[in-house]
Amino acid sequence: MTVFVTVTGVVQGVGYRPFVAGIARESHVSGLVRNSGGVVEIFASGPESAVTGFLRLLREHRPAGAVVLDVSARRIPERRFDGFSIARSGEKPSAEKRPPVFPPDLPVCGDCLREMLDPKDRRFRYPFISCASCGPRFSILDSLPYDRENTSMRDFPMCSCCAEEYRAGRRRHAQTISCRECGPQLLFYGRGGPCEQEEALRRGVALLKSGAVVAVKGVGGYQYVCLPGDARAVDRLRRLKGREKKPFAVMFSSPSDVRKVCRMSPEEEALISSAARPIVLLEKTGEAFCAGVCGDSRFLGAFLPSAGLHRLLTDACGPLVVTSGNATTEPIIHEDGRMAQVSSPLLGGVLYHTRAIRTPLDDSVARVFRGTPQVLRRSRGYVPLPVVLGVSAPRPALAAGGDLKSCFCLLSGDRAYLSQYFGDLENYRVQRNYRAGLERMERIFGIRPQAVACDLHPGYFSSALAKKIASGLPGGQPVPVQHHFAHAASVMAEHGLESCIGVVFDGTGYGTDGTVWGGEFLLCRGAGFERAGCLSRVTLCGGDAAARDASLTADCYRFAAGEKAGGKNFPLVSAALSHGVNTFETSSMGRLFDAAAAILGIRVYNGYEGECPIALENAAVSALKAGTEPYPFRFRLFADESGRICADQTDFARQLLRAAGERVQTGAAALGFHRAVGRMVLEVCRRIREKSGEDRVALSGGVFANRLLLGDCCDRLSADGFRVYYNSAVPSNDGGISLGQAWVLAHAGQTGTD
Repeated sequence: MTVFVTVTGVVQGVGYRPFVAGIARESHVSGLVRNSGGVVEIFASGPESAVTGFLRLLREHRPAGAVVLDVSARRIPERRFDGFSIARSGEKPSAEKRPPVFPPDLPVCGDCLREMLDPKDRRFRYPFISCASCGPRFSILDSLPYDRENTSMRDFPMCSCCAEEYRAGRRRHAQTISCRECGPQLLFYGRGGPCEQEEALRRGVALLKSGAVVAVKGVGGYQYVCLPGDARAVDRLRRLKGREKKPFAVMFSSPSDVRKVCRMSPEEEALISSAARPIVLLEKTGEAFCAGVCGDSRFLGAFLPSAGLHRLLTDACGPLVVTSGNATTEPIIHEDGRMAQVSSPLLGGVLYHTRAIRTPLDDSVARVFRGTPQVLRRSRGYVPLPVVLGVSAPRPALAAGGDLKSCFCLLSGDRAYLSQYFGDLENYRVQRNYRAGLERMERIFGIRPQAVACDLHPGYFSSALAKKIASGLPGGQPVPVQHHFAHAASVMAEHGLESCIGVVFDGTGYGTDGTVWGGEFLLCRGAGFERAGCLSRVTLCGGDAAARDASLTADCYRFAAGEKAGGKNFPLVSAALSHGVNTFETSSMGRLFDAAAAILGIRVYNGYEGECPIALENAAVSALKAGTEPYPFRFRLFADESGRICADQTDFARQLLRAAGERVQTGAAALGFHRAVGRMVLEVCRRIREKSGEDRVALSGGVFANRLLLGDCCDRLSADGFRVYYNSAVPSNDGGISLGQAWVLAHAGQTGTD
């Protein structure tokens, strides 16, 4: 009996072919296994009982790192094979019509770590050790099938020892196999001149211990590294990046080291140790490092080494600040030539290697909320794994996302392939990386979009690119998807919802009426929505400055509330608002958080995104822990001319100003603010449910990065009989809207409304 088997899923780059060969020998089956496109194909021949047993093992077992979506087998004419072999890869899959599923970069495994730390092993202290179950994958990939010649490892011919290991053992057909004799080597340049291998590592460690900042070439790009306990080193790092206040992440050698400075639940330990190796936001137990690392944040971004080099550095130096190698607003540097152009006395040296990075990838960021992991930045370790939708698109499509925290999505059938995080598209280099990433993913996965979706904002780079791409397709125009509906749809996509009340709070998004939205209650049904409720509009001035300068925003709210005095710039703000100079109307919850932080005297400027709202949340959490009674703020609700439920921002601003004038304790006011928003969410959702019967609520938007608010809303809504959903697999901020756009496209195509 001979069968032809096709296996789909994450089955390349995870040692799947050696695994198949092993169970074939165990089952006494002859034949061959090969990569073909993005799938694995198998010919299996032998007695019927043996082949049946082989197929059973194939369906029940898989190697670590593999994700098997389907094992299909069909009987073919009898063929004879001499044993069971791993054959050369085919050019195209014989049976797979859908795009492949390919693994993200995998962290160095326990077996490789043991070898790297064993003085008797030939790969002792070799920083780029890997095997069939670990090592770089997507970051070095040129094309499928996943063979050495289709990756940047083709520049490193195997030595005789590696070639022998490639034929047998746990490195059998490991495409990244290498050693000191034949693979990438650690190199150094900087103070003291160039050197390599162990001397390069020694020089880098010595510089770090002396308080220098060192650039290290990681899996997805260069990273700037320094000691977290050295205030001068951290200050140099901030000046090198042009990053004044935003917290840095710290890499630890092991989970036990993390527990010395952070609280870590079993779920958080599982997340930080997972194959994605994300930065995980953990609650600090004290101030273990200098204040410059993460300031007054309640959390520390902690993560574990993903590569042997990082483990060697943390073993030698202890915990290290590790952040992307770039100036703030620039994309992560991944080319050796670009890093060589960084000439600064603030940089002590560069540890690197010559294995090319094909796809630049920042570290991913995640947290655990009530036992469930939530991705806050989706990049290395998660990309290019698709999100599987509950609806299948009738044709391949591109969802361009937005311009902030940009991320596109390629859609094929029910698989949504999200790109890595790129950054903000106002920067030309970010735009260039975005275009290059799109071209690369289209080519690797064979997805040729026949439809395009984009944000409604007419001035976005992503929207302009979408229009350019759509001009060559049938119809000639992209499908615009309103920003906040895309946020809600991203939750619907994750949880398979056909309808919901979308509660979407963020800083800014272009509305269908041409104003700036940001505090929205959307009744979502399939590919359409109704704006059922919102914050009432407030007029702001100053353009983009309003998102940074909370004192400016606060003065605008003072003016709206009828105040005659405010900050030192209030006369200018009052004049601009009175005469309509550079003004815009907004229903933004993000701006209300900014105004509240400033009015209550907590924080007046966003030195990094969300600094004022984070400070407001911190004050509220401190009050909660102290048992402080929240100040009794409350939103007044009213119906506007269209019958939409509105929460009155102007009246609420008057309450904030009254509390500030009465010198209400800051923590009580901050906690009262959060409780008032939670009550308002419940009250508006109740009214929408009364009219529509909808009892599912999707919470999304950047404001819901606020744990206190998210938890309060979940508790109130659940207690009132609502079913509550929120983002987990993709960020709730703008990094997730491309998934929502893709879901809208898929659903519109399915229902014939596109």
